[in-house]
Amino acid sequence: MRVQISEIFAPFRGQWGGKISNGEEMWWTEPDPKLLAGSSMRRRRFVNDVRQFFLLEYLREGISRARARGVAEPKVIDFGCGTGGSTLNFSTVAGHPIDGFDVFATQIEIAGRFAESIGNRGKFGLLDGQGRLPLPDASVDVLFSADVLGHVPEIPKTLAEWARVMKKDGIVALFTESTYSEGDRSLMARLARDGYDMVRAVPEHISLFPREKLETWFTAAGFAIEDRVSANVGHFFFFPKDYVLLLKKAGRTRTPVYVAAWIWNRLSKLTPFYPLPFERLRLAMTRAFGREASGTAYFYRLRRTGGGR
Repeated sequence: MRVQISEIFAPFRGQWGGKISNGEEMWWTEPDPKLLAGSSMRRRRFVNDVRQFFLLEYLREGISRARARGVAEPKVIDFGCGTGGSTLNFSTVAGHPIDGFDVFATQIEIAGRFAESIGNRGKFGLLDGQGRLPLPDASVDVLFSADVLGHVPEIPKTLAEWARVMKKDGIVALFTESTYSEGDRSLMARLARDGYDMVRAVPEHISLFPREKLETWFTAAGFAIEDRVSANVGHFFFFPKDYVLLLKKAGRTRTPVYVAAWIWNRLSKLTPFYPLPFERLRLAMTRAFGREASGTAYFYRLRRTGGGR
């Protein structure tokens, strides 16, 4: 299946972060044609990627629970959908329509055109200037959100809005950035304490807090934490390039960490069938150790403990 990309939007293709000429941010994702065409190999790659694995698991769990409560067609939304490609890919694999919402009009227009071009039933709409959803109270069964909380001005207000639209016992499938916990002894954390923080190097990260602070806000907003998994298990092993870029930019190319990262970044790509073995190993390690690990990004499954209906 061919994904239609208008010539108007073609210049934005692949842009992940930063602003376009009208001042809006652009976070580009697009529907995967091979996934849409039913490629079993592409589907396996999708579901075995760490990022997709946990979010898809939580998404499916939320849909299943809603159906068990007698909801024939659970309402699923993506808060902060960007250009909608990720939304539509998850919808394809989950076999369920997902409606997307974002604060930037250009992204919503692109997402709507993507959905129309592939015949997906998902609808896309704008948040208002305060980040509020154009939805009634207690109307959503599953809320999906990835890479968003670190970009909103006031996290408690966003969580309050989520709580407003969620039904009682509804599920939030969340991936969010954070800063380092006090007890984090990882290489990332040690470098950050020395002034080389790869998380804060992203200018759009305006609301980063330790997971402990985030979790107090989750609870205060009326969400129970059912699962939490760190996305940073074995970070240096799987992402040596991040350390190369960080230390090179800082002019620290003579340090042991830079040299080790540079060597491993080159050697790791010599692995047969790269990156598949690394993707599978990362998923296995994250499943085994992620619930006890610290990090700067986490997967959460939250359950709405109050609300109507």
